This record gives sequence, C-alpha cells and structure tokens, in this order.
Amino acid sequence: MSRLTALEFYSGIGGMRFALAQADPTAKILDAFDINHVANMVYQHTFGDAPRQVNLEHITAADLDSYAANLWLLAPPCQPYTRQGLQLGAQDARSRSFLHLLHIIASMQHPPEWLLLENVVGFELSGTHKLMVEVLAAAGYCVQDFILTPTQYGVPYSRPR
Repeated sequence: MSRLTALEFYSGIGGMRFALAQADPTAKILDAFDINHVANMVYQHTFGDAPRQVNLEHITAADLDSYAANLWLLAPPCQPYTRQGLQLGAQDARSRSFLHLLHIIASMQHPPEWLLLENVVGFELSGTHKLMVEVLAAAGYCVQDFILTPTQYGVPYSRPR
C-alpha cells in the first residue's frame, strides 16, 4: 500500500488529523479546510500549519486534483442531522458544501481512493446519506457504515458517531 496522503475537510481543531497520525504515523495531511477562524487558530497552534479558510462550495475538481490525495477525511456539519436539531438534511444550507464535494468526485481526474466520514447518529437515516451512497457507488466506491463510540476503544466518553 502506498503512503496515505490526505485532505482534511471540516478540520475543526484537528481531531481527524490526530486520529490519522495515531493510526498511521507515516500518513501526511496535504491540506486542511475549515471556515471557523478560532478552530483554525487552535489547529495551527497544535499542528504548526493553519487550515485554509475557504468556502468549499467554490472549490473545483481541478483544485482538488492538484493535491492527488488518496484519502479524504470529512467531518461535515452535523446540525442538519442531529436528533436535537430541525433535521433539515440536504435542505439545510450547512449541507451544501458537503454535497458539492460529493458531486465533484465524479469529475476528478485523480479522485481519492478512500473517504473517511464521521457524523452524528441520525446522519445514516438522512436523505443526504442516501444520496452520498448513490453518488459514491456510481463513482465506483464501496460504502461501509459503522456507528462507533469512544467507549469501544477504552476512552471513557460515550459519543456515538
């Protein structure tokens, strides 16, 4: 297997980056993206480099192809899917950038080999999830869903994702 090279979307303070480094210390984050300025400052303090603060709805297939990343880490906004929220799914404006990224994959010359996505319990029942599975299957991906919680791995924090 070749070295993992990743793009981190909705990077927040870098939880997915940290997890990737624990799983594969040789993996390299090529770039990260988040619109939250405070989260980006924490990320930069922790990892030494700042995520790009851009609206992902404006990123193009050519932009992403230029990285030739073989892994995408995604933690899109959970508010459209959370049980405590309005559960607007794809109708929620916060879903648009994720839907845009999904549709870009089909037009990429060098799409990622793997996508790792985390979200809240409830996402798996959403129309966005159904659309994601359809789009990824049409692009040749095999989708596997898991609901995991940190307690399964010895971390005393019950937060199913």
